[in-house]
Amino acid sequence: MLNERKVRVMTQAALYESSYQYRKDYFIRRYFLPDYIAINRLVTKVWLTVFYILAVGAYVFQLVYVQSVDLLHFDYQGFAIKVVLIYLIASIAVSILTSAYYGSRYAKAERRVHKYFRQLDEIDAYQK
Repeated sequence: MLNERKVRVMTQAALYESSYQYRKDYFIRRYFLPDYIAINRLVTKVWLTVFYILAVGAYVFQLVYVQSVDLLHFDYQGFAIKVVLIYLIASIAVSILTSAYYGSRYAKAERRVHKYFRQLDEIDAYQK
């Protein structure tokens, strides 16, 4: 006679095991939490830097070609200080947001994997 609970648990475990989420969770779980957050924070900061440089370049282009600012009498020191301060503020904000996002993502993956292992333990308990 089949145990309906065992069949349900085996089906849930098999569905999770064959899903894309399973592969994604195990990719996340390859790292420790601080390492996972640090890697993703680094990638995010690299992209932030690339897009910030592009934005500053577009702003300078707009100043020179659209507003016709005289480059000989331009306040380069003030401009550089503003650019660096804005970058530092954006970098700190992005670091905080990235840490929170990837920390919660890691925790969710950890909960799903623990649930999967509990299901496997439950299936093993039916074998005895």
